[in-house]
Amino acid sequence: MKLTYPLLLNAKLQDKPYKLHDRDSMYLRVSVSGSKVWKLDYRLDGKDCSHTLGRFPDLSISDARQRRNDAARLVASGIYPKAYEKQRQLQTITHNKNTFWAACEDWIEDNRDRRSEYYCWQAVRFLSRYVKDSPLGKMPVRDIKVAHVYDLLQSIAKRKVLAREERKAEGAPHIAIRLRQHLDAIFRRAIISGRVDANPVAALKPSDVVTLPPTRHNRALEANELKHVLAAFSVTGTELTRLAMRLLLLTSVRTVELRGATWGRSTWNPPYGPSPASA
Repeated sequence: MKLTYPLLLNAKLQDKPYKLHDRDSMYLRVSVSGSKVWKLDYRLDGKDCSHTLGRFPDLSISDARQRRNDAARLVASGIYPKAYEKQRQLQTITHNKNTFWAACEDWIEDNRDRRSEYYCWQAVRFLSRYVKDSPLGKMPVRDIKVAHVYDLLQSIAKRKVLAREERKAEGAPHIAIRLRQHLDAIFRRAIISGRVDANPVAALKPSDVVTLPPTRHNRALEANELKHVLAAFSVTGTELTRLAMRLLLLTSVRTVELRGATWGRSTWNPPYGPSPASA
């Protein structure tokens, strides 16, 4: 009987499992519950064995025959197809655990409780953008050489290829330097965990891959100019923004600390008498 798709699809249930034979010891086994599985019978080491090729209709007739041919070649070489598949699965799992991106993920998790929220956010952002979906991220971490890291940092510094959310075509040397710092830390951790024996990033100084533009300092405001700026604060922006700008002028605090400040009560306990506000 020649097996066809309609014949297999409409195969009726029976009181016990039965087989619809194809050729070369391959057949479709129809169970009492209605499942239909491609099987291959073979003999190896003096034992009669059966190997599951896949389910119908997920696995078509032609694809099942191709898998049958692959399995037959293994049997001819003295290899059990099921053992071969398990070995391949283990190799795939091992490979995925030792890719460069897997090393990045482990480093990110290690630093969540050690670093600030902003630092972790920035590291995840840069690594996800430039490493995760790149060929480098899928490579075994042991296979990564200095040239791979150099090419990655150069592509960022000179912006050869625009990433998903890049808004400008100019290079990003500062991002390249920051990413180099993250990669250096990742490889140092990979050495400790036994994933690699050497750190390819250590051979690259920032000056080897990045030429930073000259620093441009903003001009200091004169007293009369500062008066106009203060006057502008009273009519522009929200009240919260105006308060933040005045606090910045009074304290010269870093902007990241200003943005992260809360309205909680002060816990300042001066060693010599009360604070000026309570005096």
